[in-house]
Amino acid sequence: MPVDRLLREQTLGETRWAALDGSGFPVALFLERSHEAACRPSFGERLSGRVRKLDAVLGGAFVDLGAKGDGFLRLKAGETFPEGAAIDVDVVAEGRRTKVPRLRLAGPDPTSASPADHWRASLSGGMAAPVEDRPAGDGDIQAAFEDALAAAVVLRGGGRLRIEPTEALTAADIDTAGRTARSGRAAAAMAINVEAARNLARQIHLRGLGGLVVLDCVAPIDKAAGGQVRAAFLDAFREISARQVKALVPSVFGLMEISADWQLTPLRERLLGADAAPTPETTALSGLRALEAAARANRMGRLKLVLPPPAFAWLAGSGLNAETGLAKTYGARLAIEPGAAAMYDVRPD
Repeated sequence: MPVDRLLREQTLGETRWAALDGSGFPVALFLERSHEAACRPSFGERLSGRVRKLDAVLGGAFVDLGAKGDGFLRLKAGETFPEGAAIDVDVVAEGRRTKVPRLRLAGPDPTSASPADHWRASLSGGMAAPVEDRPAGDGDIQAAFEDALAAAVVLRGGGRLRIEPTEALTAADIDTAGRTARSGRAAAAMAINVEAARNLARQIHLRGLGGLVVLDCVAPIDKAAGGQVRAAFLDAFREISARQVKALVPSVFGLMEISADWQLTPLRERLLGADAAPTPETTALSGLRALEAAARANRMGRLKLVLPPPAFAWLAGSGLNAETGLAKTYGARLAIEPGAAAMYDVRPD
């Protein structure tokens, strides 16, 4: 599953990336939003900050990153800084809902790489893979992002892998419904467990997951079979990236525990709210993407994007100057206005 090619879709306010393996399956995703550059620390980014508070219990320091908030720097034994000291740091893990970004002291080499290049460099073959630019609304990229937000993933040969993030861990469960076994019970269990383990490695990268992940394997599974399932997961994971990961042989209860370094903010947290519905920001940017796709398909027509009130309000305050930006590419024939519906709509103007 090393990265074979990269798809990039650049639209107003947002760039979506999908890394594909040699078989054309998406193995990792990345999302850039231009308005976040000034306020959100990104993976690999080098920042200047000041030590705000030392925390002996946590073994590190909270660092004030200015407009980008706070980050946490873990200190090595004997390493310390006075509060208020100016330091340069690199972001090794983006923030999450309950966690600030994790930092490390900046290395000696200067870096000017973009967040996307840092992400590409973290993938096996990512920097060598050719980049294919895709138009707004590209079906392959859209399908990959929908896959990464789905509650369940369809497995080859039938069955599903259900993935449920919680505050403490991510639970992954194998549903065998719809799968036809052509062998004995133990062999059938081995086949679906191995397939689910490899898919879980891909989904961790697609969804931006990390921390503790637990896979509930299908019985029967003895120690030897469990070792093969563990190896399948680790091999698949390490084919995609060099992120630190550990996995235990499934327990007597069939639970395989996995620990993976955090790197990106989970995609679900960036795109969806606490109610699992798209945020106003996501709705607005999705609407802009749909408007651009329609404008490319209808090169002479006048079109308008009608946004739900929360999405329209977000766009108005975002600083994107959307209509002006769109006019540079498509001419002054696109408009944006608020509507009463809960979903965006693109229609003739």
